[in-house]
Amino acid sequence: MKRSTVLLSLLIIPGILLSQYKAQDSLHPLDPIKNELKLNMLELLIMPAIGITYEHYLNPTSSFGIYGFVNFNNDEGYRYEKFELAPFYRIYFQNHDKLDNKGLYTEVFSGLNVGETDFFDFDYNANRYGNLYTQEYVGISLGVTLGYKFVNRSNYTFEIFAGAGRFLNEQEIDAYPRIGLSIGKRF
Repeated sequence: MKRSTVLLSLLIIPGILLSQYKAQDSLHPLDPIKNELKLNMLELLIMPAIGITYEHYLNPTSSFGIYGFVNFNNDEGYRYEKFELAPFYRIYFQNHDKLDNKGLYTEVFSGLNVGETDFFDFDYNANRYGNLYTQEYVGISLGVTLGYKFVNRSNYTFEIFAGAGRFLNEQEIDAYPRIGLSIGKRF
């Protein structure tokens, strides 16, 4: 598992550095910045997991993107998913003089989740515990997130958000949280 973590890091970090280098070279007042790449630091710190988001700006008040999540140890933390891929659409709410895809936003997302969970099968008639079962699942979910994004003059971003997704298919887990503190770069 440590090899996959190192391999994933070696693939992602050069891409982030290269995108930041190109963004600084082509930074011109007439060149609009349309993309953002960010890393969810909360998932990285709380559990051995990585959450990466790519966002593309449609206009100053809306964007779309995709969020990828890989959990390297699903026994710890607050999420049971091993993997999630979630496209999203965001709407930003700010004053007309500050329109620039920042500030308060809401996001609607759908997700494809793969995970594993343990649960007890309780026998209510016999008043005793049943067996411990492990369920592997592939879930399709819909959810909503509320957050706030800060942007500095160098186009680095900090984002705080919270939300939840609910699974549409039947399984032992009905919903899951989506919380985070993300740091990113616009390019």
